[in-house]
Order: sequence, then structure tokens, then C-alpha cells
Amino acid sequence: METDRWTAFRSWAGLEVFYCAPGIDGAHEKGGVEGEVGRFRRNHLVPVPDVTSLAELNAQIDVWDRQDDQRRIGERPRTVGEYFAIEKSLLQPLPEDHFETGCRRTACSGPGKIFVARDHHRDAA
Repeated sequence: METDRWTAFRSWAGLEVFYCAPGIDGAHEKGGVEGEVGRFRRNHLVPVPDVTSLAELNAQIDVWDRQDDQRRIGERPRTVGEYFAIEKSLLQPLPEDHFETGCRRTACSGPGKIFVARDHHRDAA
């Protein structure tokens, strides 16, 4: 079931969505993405970066992304950046109007964690 905000976002961005098959039938469909998210978290967010603001954290993530463009996955013949350059032309541009997320976010840190407060909820990163 989709949330109203997700439906609004995908409509704004013009996304055609499809979902993985549930259970064992779809177990292979998203492992690469989840594996890359875990790799990024382990390599860059553990231990928690010492930042004073969400803007500083985002700037650091931009640096890591640019460095990651030079990375080669396994024995693949091209780097991450080279593969992205090939696929970039297949992506549609984002709409020019801004999508209002409706969330107010602030970053703060606690012992060994980064917290992002959204409205009245806190998520640990």
C-alpha cells in the first residue's frame, strides 16, 4: 500500500513504479541496492561522522559520492562513475518546480549516533 506522500512524490517526479515480488520469489531483485546501502553505511557512517549540521553531513556525503565514482565493483571493466555516465542519458530530468516534502528536519547527535528529527519523530542514522 502506498502512502499519500509517496503517491504525490512519484506523480511529481513522473516515476513509473514497480515493486519486487514478495517472499522468496523476489529475494534476488533488490539485493544489490541493499548491499550498496549497507556498504556505504559501514564505510562512511560507522563510526558516526563528527558534523555540526545536516548541511555539513550532506556536503561530506557529496565528497564520498564523488570518490565512489572512481570505485570499481569486483572485476567489472568500468568504474561506478563510468557506468553512471552511460546510464545518465536514460534518466529523465526532474521537474523544475520544487516538491515540498512537508517535513522539517534537523540534525543532532547523541552518544555514537546521528539523529534526524522529522516533525515529531527521531530516526537514528
